[in-house]
Amino acid sequence: MATIKLFESWLQSQVLNELAPIGNLDLSKLTISQAKKNEVLATEERNMIFERIKTFLKKNGISFSCDTETAAYILAKHLIWAYREEKFNETNIGFTQSETLKLMDYPDDPNLVLTTGIFNEDRIDEPADNSLGSDYATISKFLNNASLIAIAEGGATYPNGRGYRLMIDPTTNSAKAIPNPDPGLRFYGTTTTNPAMSKQEVKTTTWEIPQEGKTITKKLPGTMFATGSIELSDSKELDAAIAELKALLADKQTKITKIQIQSSASGDRTAADGKTGYPTGTTGATYPLGKPYKPKTPTESGNAQLAFGRGQTIKSKLSSALGAINMPIEAQIQQGGDAAQFAKLIVTIEMVTKAGVSLTNSELNNLLLKPKSVENLASTKVLKVFAFQNYG
Repeated sequence: MATIKLFESWLQSQVLNELAPIGNLDLSKLTISQAKKNEVLATEERNMIFERIKTFLKKNGISFSCDTETAAYILAKHLIWAYREEKFNETNIGFTQSETLKLMDYPDDPNLVLTTGIFNEDRIDEPADNSLGSDYATISKFLNNASLIAIAEGGATYPNGRGYRLMIDPTTNSAKAIPNPDPGLRFYGTTTTNPAMSKQEVKTTTWEIPQEGKTITKKLPGTMFATGSIELSDSKELDAAIAELKALLADKQTKITKIQIQSSASGDRTAADGKTGYPTGTTGATYPLGKPYKPKTPTESGNAQLAFGRGQTIKSKLSSALGAINMPIEAQIQQGGDAAQFAKLIVTIEMVTKAGVSLTNSELNNLLLKPKSVENLASTKVLKVFAFQNYG
């Protein structure tokens, strides 16, 4: 009976450990007494170390839950411990940039970052969930707080393995804090070229997305082709669609199984052979815009030849960019002038983990917006990582 109770107690503690936040930083440690401040400012050389550190923190957006001046006092005090201020000059104040991390936008709110757990200034909640969103500035504050507390607690030296490092999971692109495994600490700056890094434009997609299903649709303008021609005269819209589809293919969690190409010619414009392209004995009134005639072969009429030819031109460009994908062409002829001259891409996509399963509107949206977020990371949310050497 005692053994069972011990096991139950252990099991309960494991569950609590899994649900509990990590970090639990004591932010009260981010203070420094006036006596210690006076020690930092005791000589001109020491004061200059403090000023250089303060300026460095501000310029690189390295922020804490305390003010920048307090953080600079704590760091300067550590550096000049044992009167080693002669080591430091304009180019050496203990920091060395080690890398730059590009962060993935959180799909449900691009103002946040995709993270494992939810970052707070003193802890990380839900630390096992890799599909959550955290505030960009708060991520850096948590990491910087942990490193500064390690220094504040350590005095002249601090043990290796203190603080946290941020890594980007190569599979999920989720930012995750891991215990710092190496000597030296890391500090994270939110400023690269200007201080407005966290402001960004909400991304949207130009594809039509159903409430539920497996297909997304994009209508391409008939102005891609000159009247009576199957050669592309303006491929801008098609190129943009191809870029998004290539990004989907690059995502290993996504698969494109089919791209249907609808290619429509205007039946109320006389084709080169003088025929409208409708079956013998019918008129354009039979095929108003939205209820097209669908020729079976290009030889039926000049307009049929245009519709099939334009579809083939689009298919060739898609195939060249995307590779071997099933791409049937559906030719159409209908009334409407410019409005009836268009092409439409109907793309069937699946998540690898949900093969053959219909996706929700939200899932389809996220699949489209996620690759665009990857492309725009360099100009949105970036963290500069600085190693801080243990001189104690």
